[in-house]
Amino acid sequence: MMIFYFLFILAAILNIFFPRFGWYMRYGWMVKGESEPSDAYIVMSRISSIIILIVFLFVIIPMFSNY
Repeated sequence: MMIFYFLFILAAILNIFFPRFGWYMRYGWMVKGESEPSDAYIVMSRISSIIILIVFLFVIIPMFSNY
């Protein structure tokens, strides 16, 4: 279970600091030529990753931990 926690946190942090990488992995390979994610996509990706990370750290982990 700890591996899942670590991977989820790592993915969220990577998406906060490198949202373009997530865009290229999901959409970029489908586009021919030069293409970039929009500024709105970058901002919303970072905001949603921060919210998901906060919920995961303060709600999900304590709910399933054996404290």
